[in-house]
Amino acid sequence: MSKKRAYQPQARLHWIHSTRLHVVLYSMLLIATPFLLLRDFLQSAIGHLSVYTVELGGIPLVVVPIVALIVAIALLVGFRTYITKLRILAGLVAFLMIALAQQVTDYYMHHNFYDLQHNWHYVAYAIFAFMMYRDLGPRGVSLATIMLITYFAALLFSTIDEAFQKNMSSRVFDVSDIAKDVWGTLIGMTLLYLGGTRAGSLLTNWKPLRHRGLRGYVTHPPSAYVLMIVLAFLLLCSSSLLSDFRHWKLNIILPAGGFVVFFLLFHVSQYKWGKYSLLTILVAGILIQSYFLAKHRDDYIVHNQYGLTVYKGIPIVFFDVMIFPDGTFRLVDKKHYFNSRDQAFFLKIHPDIIVIGSGSEGFGGRGFDKESVNQFIYNPYTHRGTQVIILKTPEACRLFNRLKREHKNVLFILHNTC
Repeated sequence: MSKKRAYQPQARLHWIHSTRLHVVLYSMLLIATPFLLLRDFLQSAIGHLSVYTVELGGIPLVVVPIVALIVAIALLVGFRTYITKLRILAGLVAFLMIALAQQVTDYYMHHNFYDLQHNWHYVAYAIFAFMMYRDLGPRGVSLATIMLITYFAALLFSTIDEAFQKNMSSRVFDVSDIAKDVWGTLIGMTLLYLGGTRAGSLLTNWKPLRHRGLRGYVTHPPSAYVLMIVLAFLLLCSSSLLSDFRHWKLNIILPAGGFVVFFLLFHVSQYKWGKYSLLTILVAGILIQSYFLAKHRDDYIVHNQYGLTVYKGIPIVFFDVMIFPDGTFRLVDKKHYFNSRDQAFFLKIHPDIIVIGSGSEGFGGRGFDKESVNQFIYNPYTHRGTQVIILKTPEACRLFNRLKREHKNVLFILHNTC
C-alpha cells in the first residue's frame, strides 16, 4: 500500500517563484508606474525630493547623492568578495553610458546628474534586462537571442507606455523617453554580460565583430551588442533634437537610415577595397573640412538658407543650433515655443543679448512675455536686464555676425527651417 505524500502548502505556491511570472509582473509594473505617479502626484514629489537639501554646519547638502553614495559604499562592503576587475569595468562603462545619455537628452531642462526622475528610465529598464536574463538564461536560450528579445521587448513596452500616456491630460507621446528606456536596457546588458558570469563568452569571442553573412550579426553576441548600441544612440540623439510629436516620423526615419548607413559601412570595412575606400573618404572629408575651418576661422555665420546654415565653415543641416558666447555650438531641440524652463536655461548662460532666429518664415521664437522684436527681461542670475531680439533667421544671422564683430556677449538660438 503506497504511502500518501504529506501535505506541503509550499508546493501549491511554487508558481510564485516562477521567473516567467516575475518578468510578466515587472513588465506590467513598467507600464503602470507612470500612471500611478501621475495620479497620486508622486512625480512632482519625486522632483522635489531630487533637490531636497539639509544643512550641516551651515553648508547645504543635497540628500539624494549622499544617500546614493552611502548605499553604494554599503553594497561594495557587503559584496566585496564578488568584486572583480571585469565587474568594476562593467560598472564604469554603465556609469559613462548614463553620463553620455544625460549630456544628449533633455538639454534645456538642465537636470542634475542625480535627478531621480531623469534617471528612472535607466534604472527601471536595467532591472528589466536582469529579469529577462534571469528567466531566459537557465532555459538554454543563446546569449545573442536573449539580448535581442530583451532589446525589442523593452522597445515594445516603452512604446505602449507612451501611447497610453498620450491620451492623458497634459501628457505627450515622448520618443525621447522610449530612447532612454532602450538605453537603460543596454546599460543593464552591459552590467550583466560584461561583469557577469558569461563575460568570458563576450570577451574571448569578441572578434570578429564583422561577418561575411548577415546572420552572424544576430547570432554573435558582441556584434549584436555593438549594433544595438549604435541604433539606440541614434534614437537617443534624434529624439532629443526632435522632441515635438509632429516629428515622430523623422524619429523613425533618421535613426533607421543612420543605422543602415553605419551597418553598410561597418560591413564593407572588413574587405580590403572597402577599408581603403572608407579611409580615402574619411581623409578627404577631414582635409576638406579643415580647409573651410581655416578659411572661415575669423567668420561667424558664413551662409544661411532654408534648412542649411554654415557656421565657421561647418555645414549644419536641418537641425536647430545654439551658438554660445564663447563661439562653441551644439545642436538643440527643434521647437517653435520656448517655455519658462527654456528661457531660464538661456539666462543661466549669462548673456547680455539673446538673439533668436525664428525661421525663414518667422514661425519660431515664441513664448516670451512680449510679442515684440526687441525686449528686455530681468535675469535673476546676473541681477540685470538681458536683451532679447527675435528676428527671422536670415536677419538674425546678419545681426549675430555684426554683434560678434563688436565683441558682444551674445547667445544665438537659430531655427534652421520654417
